[in-house]
Amino acid sequence: MSLPLHFQFEKLQLQGAIQQASDLDELKEVAGQLLDLYFMQKAATARVISEK
Repeated sequence: MSLPLHFQFEKLQLQGAIQQASDLDELKEVAGQLLDLYFMQKAATARVISEK
């Protein structure tokens, strides 16, 4: 599945920020935020599917 262009751009920005990070605490914080977003998206998807 291909991402829309604006999502591809956002992804590249985040990938760059992760690659440039040199502080382990900073990486842990970003990983925690991404984990939160992943589960929020998963819950939203499940809710939309259950409403159909």
